[in-house]
Amino acid sequence: MLTHSFFKTKSDLLGIASASLCVVHCLLTPILLVLAASSAGWWHEVSYVFLLISYYALYETSRHCTNRRILLLIGSSLLVLTASVLLEDYFEWLHEVSYLASLGLITGHILNIRYCKKCKHEHSS
Repeated sequence: MLTHSFFKTKSDLLGIASASLCVVHCLLTPILLVLAASSAGWWHEVSYVFLLISYYALYETSRHCTNRRILLLIGSSLLVLTASVLLEDYFEWLHEVSYLASLGLITGHILNIRYCKKCKHEHSS
């Protein structure tokens, strides 16, 4: 039987995976642009997929997480990442900001996994 903590951890792992793939995607962008500049239009669209996955992970995590600071870290990082993706064509420096935002997402989800394990351990003692 699937437990409540199973779903908590899964949404955090989904958030970590999405943010990590987003970083890889951002790191590969310059290489792809140099190699295939004319056919790279779809590459930026992949960022929107990562955003959708990240919003879903935040939604699921927020349903189970009781630590407001962790939710604030994840939520604010996701808002910064969203703004970076949407506005990076106008402000080139936002591409670098997206790395920090992704790191914030990864950190927030890792903290939430640790927080949930700590709570589970305290309640079982």
